[in-house]
Amino acid sequence: MPTFKLPDIGEGVQEGEIVKWNVKQGDVVHKDDIIVEIMTDKVTVQIPSPYEGQVTKLYYKEGDIAKVGSSLLDIGTQSPESTREEPKKESLAAAHPTAEPSERESVLAPPAVRKLAREKGVDLARVKGSGPGGRITLKDVESYSPQQVRNAEIPPPKGEVAERKVLELKGLRRLISEKMTKSKRNIPHYAVAEEVSMQELMDFKEKLKSQGVNLSYTPFFVRAAVAALKEYPYLNARSLEDGGFELLNYYNIGIAVDTEEGLTVAVVKDADKKTLTQLGSEIEELAKRAREGKLKLEEVKDSTFTVTNVGSIGGIFSTPIINYPEVAILGVHRIMEGPSGKFMYITLSADHRLIDGAMAARFITRVKKYLEAPATLLV
Repeated sequence: MPTFKLPDIGEGVQEGEIVKWNVKQGDVVHKDDIIVEIMTDKVTVQIPSPYEGQVTKLYYKEGDIAKVGSSLLDIGTQSPESTREEPKKESLAAAHPTAEPSERESVLAPPAVRKLAREKGVDLARVKGSGPGGRITLKDVESYSPQQVRNAEIPPPKGEVAERKVLELKGLRRLISEKMTKSKRNIPHYAVAEEVSMQELMDFKEKLKSQGVNLSYTPFFVRAAVAALKEYPYLNARSLEDGGFELLNYYNIGIAVDTEEGLTVAVVKDADKKTLTQLGSEIEELAKRAREGKLKLEEVKDSTFTVTNVGSIGGIFSTPIINYPEVAILGVHRIMEGPSGKFMYITLSADHRLIDGAMAARFITRVKKYLEAPATLLV
């Protein structure tokens, strides 16, 4: 009876969270069927079966953490009866192994959503999912039961003890927590800010649009950051576990993407070698697949510097946490109207072990210069 173990995913990944089983005990699987989805600190990966047969044992529940090399499931010899009764496609539509009876059809919901639904007494089969492919989100569950939210605000009757709910971090939220904690614990952060006049960039964008080139602001932010990084290479670096730093001669820019599951950083490789149009198309595609949970491992690794566009949602100022093990991150914010026209604030959070305040100030001033003269970004 073969036992399938969690394979080495690469990139130094040592463990992963079981996000979703596509099979349950008794299902028949075929070679290369996707049997489980596992979330690492980089990305969610789909693991195919190397064997063919009947699943006899699952070693983990959804939400558990599995170490690389540990046993995931046992696959026994496939019986003739199970072959006739459970064709390939049906076995892959197996129910959530720990789902409630009302959830056992084709409900698409991550573990955190299922947990919230159980706490609120919401039948997920009655909830319409607004996520990719009909996936149910936390917001869907919250909006389905507004009365419970109101009741939670009413003090319990005298003599009764209010229920204390503990939020357990799982999935992407757990990974974000671990990574941000490591960043703040290991990196002495500080921030500098600049005010950027945006009128010329807005006019330049409109001019390109009239020529059939419709771009968001993010490609300009990336292009300006890369140009400044070439002048100040210490900001295009990574911290090492031994306390040293590695200066990098390539420019892979991380783009922070807001998804239903949490913040994800997708990576534009060799950003310095791409035109504004190419950057725009790639960023749009990466963001789309990030929100669908379809990013590949190579699309979330090896970033050298990160840009986070807070202004696309709202907010005039922030001090972002550095995307460890990088040494700096650029925050861009909402465009506002001032006495002298349209403007916005940009901020730079930097690692003070490597980057002094003077260098950070010079860097962000260069970014400001490029954004206020956008035609230079075409060169």
